[in-house]
Amino acid sequence: MTTKQRIRMTGALLMPFVFAACIGIHIERGVHDADAYFEKAYREISRIESADPGRSRRAHRLYLLIRDADEDQVIRLSVPMWIVNACLDAGMKASDDGHDYDAREHYDLDWKAVKDLGRYGPGLLVAVEEERDKVLIWLK
Repeated sequence: MTTKQRIRMTGALLMPFVFAACIGIHIERGVHDADAYFEKAYREISRIESADPGRSRRAHRLYLLIRDADEDQVIRLSVPMWIVNACLDAGMKASDDGHDYDAREHYDLDWKAVKDLGRYGPGLLVAVEEERDKVLIWLK
């Protein structure tokens, strides 16, 4: 085995640990009133946006807050933008390589428009409230 092959193999073996160490997932169970979590997130988003009203800086992390009312839980997720961008790039490459999967057919979203989310700058991206469930996505 050559040195180059050893380096690749080591990188491939370590990659899951790197991803796991960079992603923050926290699940709060038994939450009957998730409003406090969302109010705190909205205060943080407001603080972020007031610090850079033009959103001229690049974002470095994506945050996701989900209220799952059926399970009485709140899920918080934090992911570095380099992982988000790598996943988006991999998905776009797969669709460009002639695979039969058409993202626009499955999702009402132009994936090329979100290719580099970090360019939108820190602040709110998406807020969805449907019946009792909520989703909040922002960049920091």
